[in-house]
Amino acid sequence: QLLDSHAYLLEGVLHLYEATLDPRHLDFALALESAMTAKFYDPAQGGFFQSPAGSADLLFRAKEDYDGAEPSGNNIATLALLKLAAITDNKEMRARAEKTLRLFAERLQRIPQAVQNLLLALDFFLHEPFRVVIAAPAKADAKATTALLRAAHGVYQPNKVVLGNTGAVEPFARSLPVKAGPQVFLCTGTACQAPTDDAAKVRAMLTGRLGSR
Repeated sequence: QLLDSHAYLLEGVLHLYEATLDPRHLDFALALESAMTAKFYDPAQGGFFQSPAGSADLLFRAKEDYDGAEPSGNNIATLALLKLAAITDNKEMRARAEKTLRLFAERLQRIPQAVQNLLLALDFFLHEPFRVVIAAPAKADAKATTALLRAAHGVYQPNKVVLGNTGAVEPFARSLPVKAGPQVFLCTGTACQAPTDDAAKVRAMLTGRLGSR
C-alpha cells in the first residue's frame, strides 16, 4: 500500500460527498484520512512518506512532491486535508496540512511549476474558503436539492467546499435553521449571506464573490 492510493481515493471520496451530501461518504473520508495519517504522515517534520513504516524491502522512506504525469500523493493529500478540515472544522487536520506546506516551502518558491497541486493547496490555505452549506430537512425534495447542488458546483471557485447540515460536518453548519425545503447558506467563518432556495441566485452569489476573476 502506497500513499498515492490513499490520497487519490480520499480526493475522490470528498468529491463524491460534495456531489451527494451523503453523510456516509463523509464518514468514509474521515476514516480514510485517519488511516492515511497513521500509515504515512511524519509528525516530526510534516509531509507524508510514500510508503508505510516497516517496509522491509526499502532502504529509506521518501517523501515525493513532484507533480509529473501523475500528481504527487503528498500534494493531493495536503489539499484533501484542508478541504476535509474546512468541512468538519478539524484544526488538527489543518495543522498537518500546514506543516506539510512548510516542509515543501522551498520547493514552492524555487520551482513552483513542479508542484502545481501543492500551489492549489497553498492558495486554499491562505484564503478563508467559501462554505456552501445546503441546509435541508430529512425528507427534502430531491430535485430541489439537486438543483442547488448543481448551482453550487456550476461556478468555478477552487477555494470553496460544499457541505450539508447533517453528519460529521462542522458544528456551525449543523446549527443553521432548516425550513420545509432545502436552502443555501454561503458562509465564510461564522458569517453567512441570507439563505436562498433559488439556484440562479446561488450562482450569482458565488460569481459576485469571484469579482473580476
